[in-house]
Amino acid sequence: MTLRTANITVQLSDKTILNNISIEFKTGQLIGLIGPNGAGKSTLLRVLAGLQAASLGQVLLDEQPIQDMAPLNKAKKIAYLPQTHECHWPLSVERVVLLGRHPHNDRHHVTDESLRAVKEAIAEADIGHLVGRPVNELSGGERARVMLARALATQSDILLADEPIVSLDPRHQIDVMALLQSLARKGKTVIVVLHELHLAMRYCEQLVLLDGGEKVTEGSPTNVLTEKNLQEVYGVDAVFGEHQGEHWVLPWQHK
Repeated sequence: MTLRTANITVQLSDKTILNNISIEFKTGQLIGLIGPNGAGKSTLLRVLAGLQAASLGQVLLDEQPIQDMAPLNKAKKIAYLPQTHECHWPLSVERVVLLGRHPHNDRHHVTDESLRAVKEAIAEADIGHLVGRPVNELSGGERARVMLARALATQSDILLADEPIVSLDPRHQIDVMALLQSLARKGKTVIVVLHELHLAMRYCEQLVLLDGGEKVTEGSPTNVLTEKNLQEVYGVDAVFGEHQGEHWVLPWQHK
């Protein structure tokens, strides 16, 4: 399943948020959207999900504009995990995860397939010990993993996640990134907004670097996370190295 943007421009209140963005997202890859605050990463993710209209250009899923797709069909193909994890109702963890199956169920019947998908998503997100608890009583990190499970339960071909590890402890950051990488290697297209450059370097196959609504560059992590790009885009100097055959980067100081 191919997903690409063709000359996407987004203007809000006379301000250009994204400018002429064209990217082809390859199936079976974990792709990171990176860049400083205000670069347009979250807006691009919302455009890909069909939640934010483009002023110009279009998003194509298997060469079909997503705005022409029926909402239910689109919801089966694309799962979106937003940046915020608020839940204003005292729903149980499993009920929240089951919401991810909404595109597959009717209002009066939950299928066995959906129950299996929920069970698998709970296991993948490592939240089995939270089952039965109200989501609005959980910590921020726990809620983040519940919302990830909800997105996983959709079992869509494409997963869009906006900062999925921002409130997690180091162990669960690593676990979630490894899970997303595993999903990509099984054939999903997984696109994530990230600020953790060391994890972007380690787990992503491709990176797209944005700045000021423009695409600066895209490619492999080692080709994108260079000393020059980090200085020019982030304004930082970094330390680079290699461990167990993998490259790492650590932003070190303000340039």
